[in-house]
Amino acid sequence: MNALNSICRWAVMGIVAAAALHWLIDRVPAIGRGLSRCLSYVRRKNAAINVSDGGSARRTAGERVERGEAERGYRLGIWLILYGLVAIRSIGFGSIPGGFNQDGAMGAVDALALATYGTDRFGNWLPAHFQAWGYGQMSVLLSYLTVPFIWLWGLDSVTARLPMLLASIAGAWALHGLARDLFGRRCGLVTLLCVAVSPWHFMQSRWALDCNMFPHMFILGLYFLNRGLHKSRCLYLSMVFFALCMYAYGVSFYMVPVFLLLSCALLLLGRRVKWRQAILAAAVYFGLSWPIYGTMLINFMGWETIRLPFTTMAFFPDSMRSGDIIFFSEQPLLQLLQNARALWRQVFLQKPDLLWNAMDDFGTMYLCTMPLVLAGAGITFCRAIRGEKSQRMSCALLLIYWGTSLMTGLFINNVNINRINIIFYCHIAFAGIGAFAIIREWKRLAAGLAAVYGLLLVLFLNQYFTDWADQIEKHFFADFLEAVEYAGELEADYYYITPDSQSDGSWWVSQILTMYAMKMDAGYFQGKTNVFRGAEIPYEDRYHFSNASGELIQDNANIVYVVRADRIAEYAPERFNRRQFGNYYVVVPWWFAR
Repeated sequence: MNALNSICRWAVMGIVAAAALHWLIDRVPAIGRGLSRCLSYVRRKNAAINVSDGGSARRTAGERVERGEAERGYRLGIWLILYGLVAIRSIGFGSIPGGFNQDGAMGAVDALALATYGTDRFGNWLPAHFQAWGYGQMSVLLSYLTVPFIWLWGLDSVTARLPMLLASIAGAWALHGLARDLFGRRCGLVTLLCVAVSPWHFMQSRWALDCNMFPHMFILGLYFLNRGLHKSRCLYLSMVFFALCMYAYGVSFYMVPVFLLLSCALLLLGRRVKWRQAILAAAVYFGLSWPIYGTMLINFMGWETIRLPFTTMAFFPDSMRSGDIIFFSEQPLLQLLQNARALWRQVFLQKPDLLWNAMDDFGTMYLCTMPLVLAGAGITFCRAIRGEKSQRMSCALLLIYWGTSLMTGLFINNVNINRINIIFYCHIAFAGIGAFAIIREWKRLAAGLAAVYGLLLVLFLNQYFTDWADQIEKHFFADFLEAVEYAGELEADYYYITPDSQSDGSWWVSQILTMYAMKMDAGYFQGKTNVFRGAEIPYEDRYHFSNASGELIQDNANIVYVVRADRIAEYAPERFNRRQFGNYYVVVPWWFAR
């Protein structure tokens, strides 16, 4: 695979270099041809060539036919690519990746509580931010978007992941629209194809992690912001998506306001928006996002939780997230250098990251794509300076997006793919622009690019659905969840569930995974009711996340143990019935065996 990656990297670099050389060689005679065309045009105007009405009508009819055919071909291409994008992301959806990530499980549990009571699992009414693990909080947007699907079909792996898939499709469509508006519909077509084959876009769309909602909301906002240069209502609609970014990931606080301020200054100076429009757009943005800003202010100042009829802005006394920001580092300069190195390695070199974020052999955008990204960035920069007036402003917005994304990567300590996910749509756009420019200059290279990325996509999907799928189940607790689901069906009086799921003693992970697997009622968890799954026993008395030694609480009690395989020897087979689920066992006393 390393050899193949090297071949693909050199192939793409060769294509980029050949296209650049072709462009340079072609520029010299192009000047002469341009002058000749200008002179010919002048001569034709001076000669006042008369064209018969019949001939003009025939040409007009022919042009209409050609435009109609081109339009039909474009629409067919768009729908075929979009169909392929959705189809490959839907294969085995809900079952691959197997199991469920602990953060995704937490968001799903809170979504179930919101769907049932309008609170999180702790009873906070419509929170602007979740308490999560206590020491670290979690964004709420994904959970709120999950609520309608829980109302329709209940909670399972499909309904918990479906909002991310739909948001990913919407983000891909928005990026296509942005590229189309900047460089034409053929560029939009190529860019949509780049999104369809992107490993990052594919992988994040198939599991539920709250922070991955951020780039989709942002690219939707950018698309409508660019559209808003011509239609005011799109400008205000863009503010809705930028406001939603604030509820999608805490990193947005270091990126979105800076982007909006720079963009506002640019548009005002360029007289593309009026002060009245800018003020109204700001009102829309802050009108939707002020609860999350209020939550951040409350935690910064150490104020008490504020509960309003429509939201809760909570204080989190044990928060540790400030340690992730360079401004709170003990050695900011050294941390800045480390952050720059992490940004370079993760984004530009595509070095290995966590298994669920990227596959080592392919990276986030395939290891050979960076030449196209840099070429597209260069083209965008040139058009921002020397392009048409409307195009200059749009390209400048895309470059501001890139610059603020890079700035975010420098501010966040030791970024991984999740923390810098905001930059990947920008890089996919640059790759699409670069590929389109190459194809336009030298159409014969289109087949080469298609062959390289077609082969990489096939290899990527093959590894994703085979080797990677087998590996990820262990990281997403598939065995543990299967064991807990079975244990829940037994409706025992007492549960002793191992705290050693993620690591030794990580009882909080075992707890949230158990709540997800058993679809635990938030009212029962809070102690508002003592009835759940066939027993009238309070939650605190019934569920214990600790390693029991096999000693029974009381004779004839209906007890279920979920234990890790390395402790199964403590449960003698003559006293217990044991059922294995991979690395875990469900153990019950012999009189409770079923």
